[in-house]
Parts: sequence; C-alpha cells; structure tokens
Amino acid sequence: MPHQGANGVGAEVGGFIPQQSGMSTGLEVTGFFEHYLTARDSLRLGVGWTNPNVSNSTDHTTRQARLGGELVHNWEGGQVHPFVGAGLGAYFLQSRIAGNDVGPGATKLGGTILGGAEFFTSKTVSVKGEARYNFVSKWNNYDPSGLSLSVGLKTYF
Repeated sequence: MPHQGANGVGAEVGGFIPQQSGMSTGLEVTGFFEHYLTARDSLRLGVGWTNPNVSNSTDHTTRQARLGGELVHNWEGGQVHPFVGAGLGAYFLQSRIAGNDVGPGATKLGGTILGGAEFFTSKTVSVKGEARYNFVSKWNNYDPSGLSLSVGLKTYF
C-alpha cells in the first residue's frame, strides 16, 4: 500500500497553535478519507475541530471547524513514507463564552500546506505524524490561521 485506486481512512489528534496573539494552544481533532489517484498522489477530504482559549481566560474560546480537501504526494520509503500536500477548505468560526455561542459566526476560505510521514506497522495500517499550516481569512480582527501538529492512525482498503 498505497496503490492506484486504494482508499484510506484515519483520525488524528494534536495541538493547534494559533497565529492570533492572545490565544493559547488548543486541542485539535481531525478525521479524513483519502483516495489514491496513483500510488504516489492522493486526494484527501477531511474535517477538523479545535477550540483554543483566549490566553488569560478559562471560558472564552474561538471554535474553528474545518472542512477541506488536499492533494497529497508521498514518496516510497519502505516502511516510512514521507509526504507533502496543499489544499483549500471552508473554516467555520464561532466565538464562545462558557460553552455558549456569542454573536454571529462566520465561514471563511482558507488554504493549507502540510508535510509529514507515515510509519507502516503492517501492509494496511500506518501511524502518521503531520505538521499543517492553515492560512485563513481574518474575521472581525481575529486571525484564525495557525499551525497544527498531530499524530494519528490510518488504515487502507
């Protein structure tokens, strides 16, 4: 794996480091489906969620949900497959206080660049590490862009 026509699904967990000053690092959770156009190139569709806090607050956050697609290229390396990619997505943003929505939310267009490596534990299962930077349009003087660092599990079929 992978080969032309193969598919993969996976999940990742990690940290989101916001570009916006005054925000703290938040947990990020992502799930994805990947279809291989060739053995080296794939189309990945994913959904992600993060909810970083305003630095000096325990209950004021800005929830970000991402729905996106990326083109990903990988290199054969035996049990290790490094990869890079880029894509576009819709980012759904909402300010929250004490778990409640505050004011209207927004949907913004964004781009993604990413890189990482898959470490195969069998022919159809890999553990992956990924760094992804999201470039997202500003909203009400808030910059939702930031760096995600994650680890995950992926299975092929």
